[in-house]
Amino acid sequence: MVSQTQYWNRLISPGIVALVGAGGKTTVLSKLVEYGRLQGQPVVVTTTTHLYESQVAQYEPVYATNINEIDEYCTKRILKGYCGAWFSGVTGTKVDSVDCDTIDSLSALHPNWQIVVEADGAREKWLKAPKETEPVIPKTTKTTIGVVNLQMLGAPLDEEHVHNIELVQSIVHRDTGAIVTPHMLSQIVTHPQGLFQYSRGKKILFCTGYDTVQHRIIESFIEHVVDSDISAIVLADGYKASCEIRRIIQCR
Repeated sequence: MVSQTQYWNRLISPGIVALVGAGGKTTVLSKLVEYGRLQGQPVVVTTTTHLYESQVAQYEPVYATNINEIDEYCTKRILKGYCGAWFSGVTGTKVDSVDCDTIDSLSALHPNWQIVVEADGAREKWLKAPKETEPVIPKTTKTTIGVVNLQMLGAPLDEEHVHNIELVQSIVHRDTGAIVTPHMLSQIVTHPQGLFQYSRGKKILFCTGYDTVQHRIIESFIEHVVDSDISAIVLADGYKASCEIRRIIQCR
């Protein structure tokens, strides 16, 4: 049986990894930090959008825009065995984004670091389609991880579950209240203006909620996306601390 460490280690490697989508991005971020440290992989966390300060306080981030200050702080944290983290400031309850050029510069200085970038906002919904201005992904990103919550299968297209609902409807051509089918969810994943819009590097589809939906329905969804340009599909149970990978399907 493959262990959680073995599963997560397949997602951990040097370079920039951008997280996009909805329904578990921050969970994936925290797990990459957790298992990266266990593996001895230097990890740095940042964002090109916004995160609640409470979500990243555990990483003891530096708030700065100067590359030398960022480099010095993150290096010290990593040498002590911790995760490095930086944001440009704090506004209200959220940390402010950093610019892509600084992320690319830091990655060039430390090509052995894994820099995990939350690159998309979803307002804690289960599904979204990005606007023209998002996600914001650094140029030298090696992997884009697109997150979808499988609990959307059988759920309605409504404001409670969906962010940017009009954009989602324009892709699936369904009215508000329509029940999401495997084909509809696959359209969001594979459409040029869908989940992986502006993605860079290899694409990994990370599906949360695997334990909440009948597996025959999930298999139907997988059949619709497995022949796309996605490199791998990750199927995971749970949420936050309880999130565990159950399967990884190699597609390419």
